[in-house]
Amino acid sequence: MTEPSASAPPRPFRIFSRTDVGKRRQRNEDSLGVMARHGVFVVADGMGGVDGGDFCSRLVVDCMSEAFQSVSPDELSYRETIDLVETTIEESSAKIKQEAIVRGISGMGTTVVVICLNLKTMKEGCALHVGDSRVYRQRGRNIESLTIDHSMAAESGIRDGEMVPMFMAGVITRAVGVRMDVEVDRTPFDVKPGDRFLLCSDGLYNMVPDEKMNQLMSNGSQDPAADLVNAANDAGGFDNITVVLVDLPSPERGDAPGNLDDTVL
Repeated sequence: MTEPSASAPPRPFRIFSRTDVGKRRQRNEDSLGVMARHGVFVVADGMGGVDGGDFCSRLVVDCMSEAFQSVSPDELSYRETIDLVETTIEESSAKIKQEAIVRGISGMGTTVVVICLNLKTMKEGCALHVGDSRVYRQRGRNIESLTIDHSMAAESGIRDGEMVPMFMAGVITRAVGVRMDVEVDRTPFDVKPGDRFLLCSDGLYNMVPDEKMNQLMSNGSQDPAADLVNAANDAGGFDNITVVLVDLPSPERGDAPGNLDDTVL
């Protein structure tokens, strides 16, 4: 993680992030990115065989990072920030598809989930996603997913914890890079002091029930991201596990704001 510069002002949130290969996979095909100065956070879960998945997830995160490094936060309005995220996802899809054609690989691609927070008001945000990586919001003692998976199971009305037919398990219906163009879902949400936002790949929520995630995010740990990853591994770690947790301090809890520069891991 990059050390904060002397001139970096305190951010109105604390950030915890971690990515892990899990216990069953040979390589980590997940990637994450934090563009804290813009209020932008991203998780991507790649697919596509040998070297394909990690290339795809890394490409979409790198493209996002480069897009926001080229402008200062003051240059973009909140709406322009959201538009830039969507445009970058669309451009990444075309780049991945072109690379897949060169490599002769079918099905190379990645999920992506992004949240944009309005840093001027800290009262609203927007989730943009493709695939089955998720954003959760924890408010008080309640946790809820703000995104709906682009998966056969979700589109068939099957909820987490219910029996998923074998032919549906892990099958997503939309991904970045499978086609030149891609449809990105936008989900606006409100923001309140004390909210926590969790971005994660399916390697977390397939292993750790929502109730357990809620508990781990509420126990006052110094590193809740590590706690979530460890819980997924303890449950079997069948897939790569990636989490980005954005914690908005609450005066009622006596929280202090963080002071973090951007980082991409």
